[in-house]
Amino acid sequence: MTVEAEDQYDLGESCDTHKDDVKSAETQKRFKAFQRSYLVVYLTVMGADWLQGPYLYKLYTSYGLAFEQIALLFLTGFLSGAFAGTALGSMADSWGRRKVCLLFCITTISALCLRLINMYPILIISHILSGASTALMYSVFESWYVSEHATRGYPVEWRSRTFATSTFLNGFVAIIAGLVANQLVDFWGLGAPYVFAMALLGFAGFMISTTWTENYGETQGNRDVKLVDALKQGCQVLFSNSNILILGAAQTFFECAMYVFVLLYTPAIESAAMARLGYDDGQKLPLGYLFSTLMFAVMCGSLAFQTIDRQASVPNVHGLIALLTKDRLLVLALTIASTAFCCMAYQVSSMITLGMAYHAFEFTTGLYYPSISSLKAEAIPEESRASVMTLLRIPMNVSIAIIFWNVEVISQAMLFALCGVMTFVGAILMVCYYKR
Repeated sequence: MTVEAEDQYDLGESCDTHKDDVKSAETQKRFKAFQRSYLVVYLTVMGADWLQGPYLYKLYTSYGLAFEQIALLFLTGFLSGAFAGTALGSMADSWGRRKVCLLFCITTISALCLRLINMYPILIISHILSGASTALMYSVFESWYVSEHATRGYPVEWRSRTFATSTFLNGFVAIIAGLVANQLVDFWGLGAPYVFAMALLGFAGFMISTTWTENYGETQGNRDVKLVDALKQGCQVLFSNSNILILGAAQTFFECAMYVFVLLYTPAIESAAMARLGYDDGQKLPLGYLFSTLMFAVMCGSLAFQTIDRQASVPNVHGLIALLTKDRLLVLALTIASTAFCCMAYQVSSMITLGMAYHAFEFTTGLYYPSISSLKAEAIPEESRASVMTLLRIPMNVSIAIIFWNVEVISQAMLFALCGVMTFVGAILMVCYYKR
């Protein structure tokens, strides 16, 4: 090859490299815009959900409801999520996931309107609606994103980055929502956070209808598909893939433990404070600050996942990072969670131990959500993604309902120990049976 030919070859190679760089930059720019359109909706929806939590129990006690009546409302919500939510979510693949996300917004707004009416039968209906919509929130939105990500041809590894980012920002949104809810109640009363949540859901619905495109499963929008057929197809997929079953078991064990933790963490640390410091009802612990630091721990967990995931995607990476695949990060999250719950059970009267264990568990939550979301995205086929994901929530909702039904006859230490056992079993199942 002559010198002139070599120069022309180098120039051509340089031009090709420049074109590839420009193309890559344009792809990343499009991806960022797509990711932003999803996160705006997702975080708005989660913000509306966070606003509802802090004052719900206080709202119901202001209605004059007894503990047993409030517990029944929660049980109604979990059972509704297990059955009504599964039915609606299973049809998302044929009806259209964007449509069902809009249905979520409408259903939740309706539930919040009814929640402001002090009539017990109306409150039962409110929890039936909110239970069904919660099942959609944790399945159909994710299904829409995974499908759209693949349709637009973005790299698979970028998907886990979105899940990690959403988990991180969700922790930040939770902190803000807690502060906002506190201010709203101070100015306008206990119903104000629910009115503001309705406004957020209205905004989310507007963004879905104007910025999202529709996507379907294999049925491509065939509305004639029957619910029984959709559930049957989802069950066939579920039981034909051992990895999906294992991930479903891990999800059930971890999220059951998480909901029990949400129920117990405040009364447990208040009991420890009364035993050690002599706190009475007139001396309240700074629970708002505790909640904020717990959400910060979630953000740290999601940042750890993002850092490990980015390093693991580097070609020919060696050392410990190469071993920390997403399934192993899920095992790590389950193992640390089990250890944290065992510490809570063993030292349930120690404020220091409880505080440290609480933060360790919330750190694992930040690891858990992006890990399992990425693994489910890889394992569940596109044609029945929404139906399978809602089916996976049935055992979790039923298990939580059973635990909550018996919560008055089981001690706090025993409940924490049960959570430790569940998360440990989830880790063992992942280690022994998950096929990479």
